[in-house]
Amino acid sequence: MFSIQIPALHGKYLREVLESIREQTFQDYEVVVVNSGGGVISDIVHEYGFKEVRKDVKLLEARYLANKESRGDYAFLLDETRPLRKDALEILSKNLHDMVIIGERELGDSFWSRAAQLDKENIMECNSPEAVRGFALPRLFKRELLTASLEKLRENLREKFSQVVFPDHELIYYEASGFSNDIFVIKDELVYHYGDFTLKEIVRKYYRYGKSLKVLKDTPYSFMTSVSRKRREICVGGIKGRLTLYILYLARGIPFLFGKFSL
Repeated sequence: MFSIQIPALHGKYLREVLESIREQTFQDYEVVVVNSGGGVISDIVHEYGFKEVRKDVKLLEARYLANKESRGDYAFLLDETRPLRKDALEILSKNLHDMVIIGERELGDSFWSRAAQLDKENIMECNSPEAVRGFALPRLFKRELLTASLEKLRENLREKFSQVVFPDHELIYYEASGFSNDIFVIKDELVYHYGDFTLKEIVRKYYRYGKSLKVLKDTPYSFMTSVSRKRREICVGGIKGRLTLYILYLARGIPFLFGKFSL
C-alpha cells in the first residue's frame, strides 16, 4: 500500500490534489494530510474522507508527523500544489525501489511556468542518471527507509528539527542515501505542479528559502548552506531556451542569496 503524505498550509490547490488521488487507476493507498493552515483545509480533507493531522508545524516536522501516522509499505511525499497523473500510482506499483525519482510537469502558461518546465525537461533529458539524482529528488520511499531517515534527522537536528522549512526534502534524501543506494528514475511526468506564475512569487519563495537555510548553521548539515556548484546540462530549447533558463536561475538565485545573507 502507498501512504500519500501531504503537508498543507494554504490549501489553494488541495482539492485538485485530492481529486487526482481519488481518480487513480490504482486504488491501494491511504492519504495523510498534516494541516497547519486551518478550517478550510479540514473541510476539504473531511470531504474526501482522508486522514488529517491538525497541528501548526513547519515543513520537515509536518513530513515527520505524516509518516508517523502512515501505515503503508511505501511513502509518497506529495505537496498541496502537486496533483497526480491518473495512472501515477499504477506505474509506481510496477517500479518499486527504496527510492524513486519521478518526472514532473509544470502547470500554467506564464513565462515563469514555461521556464520552470524547460528546466525540468533539461534535468531529465540532458543529464546522466547519476547527475539527475543531484538535481531531482525522490518522492517515493520505502517507508521504513523514510522512517529511519527522519529519526536520524531528529537526532542530529535536535531542537532545530521543528524549525526547518527548506531544505526539508534534500535533508531526507541525504540521510536516506546513507542507508540505501537503491534509487530509480522514472522520466514519465507523473506529477503535476502548480508552481510560481509571477516574478514576485519566485522572489518571495527563494528569499524565504535562503533565510531558512540559517537553521542548519552549527548542525551536521551546515554544509548544505553553501551554494551548490553542480552544473546542469542544457540540451533542450536551443539558444532561446538557454537564455530563458539563465533568466530563471538569476530570478531564483539572487533573492536566495539575499535571504541567505540577510541579518
